[in-house]
Amino acid sequence: EFQFCTAKLKFRSPDPRQFGNHRMTQTGDTSINDDGTAEAALARVAARLPLDADALAAQTDAALADDPYWFPVRHHSPAAARHLAAVIRERKPRIVFIEGPAEANDLVEFVVDGETRPPVAIYSSWRRETASDHQEPSDDEAVESPPLKSACWYPLLEFSPEYVAMRAAAKVGAEVVFIDLPHYALLQPASFAIQPQSDDHGRRRTAVPVEARDERLIAESGFYQTLAEVAGFRSWDEGWDALFEFGALDDAEAFRRELALFCAAARATTSPERIACDGTLERERFMWRTIRETLRAKSVSAEKALVVSGGFHLFLDRDDPTPPPEIPPGEVYTSVVPYSFFRVSQLAGYGAGHRAPHFLQMHWESLAGERDDLLAEYVIRVLEKARRRGEAVSSADAISVTQHARMLAALRGRHRPVLDDLHDALLTCCCKGDPRDVGTRLIEACDDVDIGTKVGRVTARLSRLPIVDDFHARVDALGLAPASAREKRTQLTLDKRDELDAHRSAFLHRMAFLEIPFAAPADGRAADLSGGRIFRERWLLRWDPQLEPALVEKNLYGDSIESAALAVLREKLNDDERHAGRTCRHLLEAIDMDLPDVVGEVEAECGRAIDGDSRFVSLGDALRSLLVLDRYAMHRELRRDVLEELLVRCFHRACFALPDAIAVPEDQQGDVVANLLGLADVALRDALPGLDREVLKQSVWSAANATEAPFLRGAFLGMLVELRELPAEQLAAEIAQLARAPQERMIAAGDLLDGVFCVSRASILLGAQSLVAALDELLRAAEWESFLVMLPRLRGAFERLHAGQRDSVAATVARRYGLKDAKSIVELRTSVGAAARIATIDRRVAELMRGWDALRTS
Repeated sequence: EFQFCTAKLKFRSPDPRQFGNHRMTQTGDTSINDDGTAEAALARVAARLPLDADALAAQTDAALADDPYWFPVRHHSPAAARHLAAVIRERKPRIVFIEGPAEANDLVEFVVDGETRPPVAIYSSWRRETASDHQEPSDDEAVESPPLKSACWYPLLEFSPEYVAMRAAAKVGAEVVFIDLPHYALLQPASFAIQPQSDDHGRRRTAVPVEARDERLIAESGFYQTLAEVAGFRSWDEGWDALFEFGALDDAEAFRRELALFCAAARATTSPERIACDGTLERERFMWRTIRETLRAKSVSAEKALVVSGGFHLFLDRDDPTPPPEIPPGEVYTSVVPYSFFRVSQLAGYGAGHRAPHFLQMHWESLAGERDDLLAEYVIRVLEKARRRGEAVSSADAISVTQHARMLAALRGRHRPVLDDLHDALLTCCCKGDPRDVGTRLIEACDDVDIGTKVGRVTARLSRLPIVDDFHARVDALGLAPASAREKRTQLTLDKRDELDAHRSAFLHRMAFLEIPFAAPADGRAADLSGGRIFRERWLLRWDPQLEPALVEKNLYGDSIESAALAVLREKLNDDERHAGRTCRHLLEAIDMDLPDVVGEVEAECGRAIDGDSRFVSLGDALRSLLVLDRYAMHRELRRDVLEELLVRCFHRACFALPDAIAVPEDQQGDVVANLLGLADVALRDALPGLDREVLKQSVWSAANATEAPFLRGAFLGMLVELRELPAEQLAAEIAQLARAPQERMIAAGDLLDGVFCVSRASILLGAQSLVAALDELLRAAEWESFLVMLPRLRGAFERLHAGQRDSVAATVARRYGLKDAKSIVELRTSVGAAARIATIDRRVAELMRGWDALRTS
């Protein structure tokens, strides 16, 4: 049965977001977990590695015996948190040093405040102007150089050892001191070369979560990799749960020693170069210096201190003479903000996220005696979620899953079932068929229960960041407060001729531009341009639990929504300075967001981007943005002379670039056609000084003659018909020519016609008679297999026409086949079955009438 379960679950490939994944093997040495100790695991694994188990044990004992008292933990571990709380209550230290952001020490009182409810996160951001920002810009610099910036989140859950340590320290009257190096200390220009988080310009920084760095070092160590291979662990999470989280270590000191020994083996099998490349040594130097200086400054002996950190740091070099890096100057913001289970999960993309925060919450409550049977309760919740999704599961399945999970844990040598055992048991017992086909709903139910929906709360005593205050002030001033408090979507229609609605529009555009989950354009676009209406906009508004964290993230860019939008716009302009399409799009965004101070410089940047870009699709995108701006010109009080000049320059550059787009991949051909229509729109306009329409005609002719793609050739020829350069009869002749070509060439007719109808409909219908004749000849000449190949594209081509155009073509076909004498066509509005019955009756009546006529004449 175990082999069957293993084979059935092979489709659940390891999650790439987890560290140290391994395929499950049926030959795993389950005896590694028999006594639940890291020392036993080390003894069995040491034979495969160049490790001295006795020396490591001695090193571990020496480190644990030294002062201050060091308690190693895994971030977000209920088991570690439970033992740590017991140790703090027993030892009653005067100072508790915690691996937390040193720049946020002042926030501890708000974290442990009675009104604060985890999950919450300590948010830290840093910003500094670059040297080039203080210099006069040169003539060829259009946009300010963006500042250096970095941000980091430190999530705290109810069962996080760091949070539990803060709460326990408050109860025993101990002072809490954060000792981790500020994240921005590793982001100085001198260290940029070793930071993989930089963008192409080396400026934007997102600090890697410290939890991710620590766990990656352990999970990628030679010791754990070998252990996972021997024991059959499929992921780092499974290994941790089996060895520590759900192991047999009920004594705090035993847990401390086993985890320390485990981390000692991991550090011993990690190369020094690997440890040095991600800032670990810099952080450890800062930690140790902070501990020593704090004890000296407060006249506290080391025996009265307790240190809480990742186990990897227990073995830092206490005699390292190298000083930690200097803290760079800059503007620093720290705050405590509400967080959620989802944001701390791996599914949200959090680098150190756990796969199952809600399951760990249930585990934490069971450790506190608040839950009787974690295993049964978890299974019941999953099956309830699965039933709501339509899965046919029952209470009998719950019993089966519970028993199966216990059996799997026993077969795998575990003290009790871990989450992986529960997942395996659920799929084995409840998935009626191939899990790849019918297991989706069950897996989604597992994810729902694993992650949960809990959202935290922060005490009102803590003031909000300026950008958060600005958001709430703007929402109140614009009358949007009711929508910001509802989880249900609210539709808002704006008329920008009204002053209040104009301000609302600018604010909502800024929020959407900053990607803050509060407002989204209805149907994917805000402006309602149908029928020439440029003043109306439709928005969907809804409160989102991620709203405030998203606002906090944008604090890096400014203290208000407007200043943040302006800073992000400048950054994007800097990134896209050589892309005409994106740069002109930014001009449109600047106008939508009502940022008049930046419009002038963006216009200048658009001109430079257009002159320096030679890509047709990019130039075509730019032209379409400029055409939208041209419609806005009067309403937005834009300078028409500047806009018209940009249109003409972009038009000519796009025309010259068109022949280079004749061989784009099929998935990009739609973009080429869309931009070709933009060129035609400009060419058919009146009163654009300096515009040379002949340039477009010559470019389209060159592209039509050079391309080997039937769809593009049809689009180019159709455009020439639209521009009155090619008679519709000549285009029809080309289709007729395909009717006389070999079958392998004939099948291109569908793509050709599809391309034609993409760009030219009215002009083609003027020559519908010749077109119908050519298609008639084509269909008569096509063999059955060729017809089947052409049919989808032919049908797609005619579906591009609206009903009136299709009726016009149908009338031409009717005249060609002698049906033009019909006065009218009456649509029979009935069912297919009724129509067939009526036809049968008509046929029978006709037979009776013929018999009646014969009888009468005789």
